[in-house]
Amino acid sequence: MNATPEQVPIASALHEIGAARERLDRRAPAEIPDADVLACARALTAEPAGERAHDEVYRLLSMTRYVATRAADEVAGEVVAALRAAADAVDGPPCDHATHPYERALDTADDEVELAAAGPDPAHPESAAEYRCPHAVAMFARIAAEIIEPGTVEGIPDRVPAYLEDRAGDFEMLLHGYPNSSEPQYDLETVVPEHPTKGTLAGHVVLIRSACWVVAEGSISQRWVFDHLIESLEEVLARLDGASCAHADGEHPELSGDEEADAALGYYLLTPGGRARLRKQYEEGLQDAPPAAWTCPVLLRDLARYTHGPLTEARQRFFGERRTDHLDAAYLNADGALDVAKPAARLVRAPRHEKYAEDLGLWAARRHARGTGDARERLFLFLAAARSLGNAYPGAPPAVYRPMRPLFEEAVAAPLPETCPHGDDHPGAGDDLRDAVGDHLAHLCAPETFAAPEGALPFDAWACPRNLAQVAAYWLQWMAEADEAAEDGFGDEEDGFADEEDRFGDEEE
Repeated sequence: MNATPEQVPIASALHEIGAARERLDRRAPAEIPDADVLACARALTAEPAGERAHDEVYRLLSMTRYVATRAADEVAGEVVAALRAAADAVDGPPCDHATHPYERALDTADDEVELAAAGPDPAHPESAAEYRCPHAVAMFARIAAEIIEPGTVEGIPDRVPAYLEDRAGDFEMLLHGYPNSSEPQYDLETVVPEHPTKGTLAGHVVLIRSACWVVAEGSISQRWVFDHLIESLEEVLARLDGASCAHADGEHPELSGDEEADAALGYYLLTPGGRARLRKQYEEGLQDAPPAAWTCPVLLRDLARYTHGPLTEARQRFFGERRTDHLDAAYLNADGALDVAKPAARLVRAPRHEKYAEDLGLWAARRHARGTGDARERLFLFLAAARSLGNAYPGAPPAVYRPMRPLFEEAVAAPLPETCPHGDDHPGAGDDLRDAVGDHLAHLCAPETFAAPEGALPFDAWACPRNLAQVAAYWLQWMAEADEAAEDGFGDEEDGFADEEDRFGDEEE
């Protein structure tokens, strides 16, 4: 279709805007000369309501990615002033349009720098009329200014992209321990762009902080999640090294400590519509600080530092080398002999013993590997390792179970008798004994010191190669599934400890 005479100047202006946009790949280095940006801003400042004001607004909008992420503060300040003046000058009385293009843009842009491309499309000059509406021009001017200086522009609609609303909902469910998917690690995937806007940087730092304790407590088993979050924080710390601000001590806002509310804050900081919602909530007394307060570089640097430490420590605890030699003082007598009472008591399945389980199991497996003790002690150490894996909550990490694997591989590889006198009466790791298991295992290890509890089984029933092989096979299978989950995903519901009754290796398994 040929352009009408009225469309020719519009098409020419749109072509000019489109050419500018093509120079604005977010992955590319800064290519727009500041002189070009300032020329456009000063032309708009000179005639904020002039005949070409809408062209200049959309040109500046197309340059917003550069101005918000790479331009010098003086350039950004001049652009924001020009956009604010234009927004006030061109906005007029109510119009007859049912909708405006900025509404679609706010509702669909997953990343606020995508709004830089939300202006009129040079390939469709017939759509230019809706973009020339004074309300549309004024709002796009406000949006561009808000992207550059987040939290400072009033009048932007409270509209959050559906994608971010969905992500916030998934994140909220994960924080409550009920992920919406079988791979909740992806709900934590928060990528800080190479050149973030101030709002994007603030949102991602707050999101990572709100996720910190969920990850650090072991609810997520994939090392790449730890690596990804830690690397993002290190990039933030490098970016904000040497940051300063004019705020006095105590003037920075603090996160609420409510992970759900803090995560919502992080998501809303990512977009102009989200920050408009935060501004409204602040005015209603539902937020302690306006959105602009969260963009302070010193605040974000400190949040990144406070989060980097716990995540780094957790990564080492879950995937690094775990030291257990300090436990000799807790579980051995002065002469180096096993003080069986304390470890046996901690093998009872109870929440109060969960904090001991990982290190106790690894310590027992290492002592067994050294060939220490007589047959009874070595049997006790084997069973202690197995029971500790079952007691670990939410599940032993790779730093614990991988060094224990040879213990169970040895039991599976041992020759098995074709028959045994125990039939189906193998005790497994003692799960059926419940609260009495500590007494049974203490007696098993040291019968001369600990009296036989009611129903005590003989040594040979526990030490039967078939019994040990069944226990070992269960935990080797669990380790294989845990390894797969740690590399590829969170696994099926049956992987790990989804079923509380399966947390011990019953022989029936």
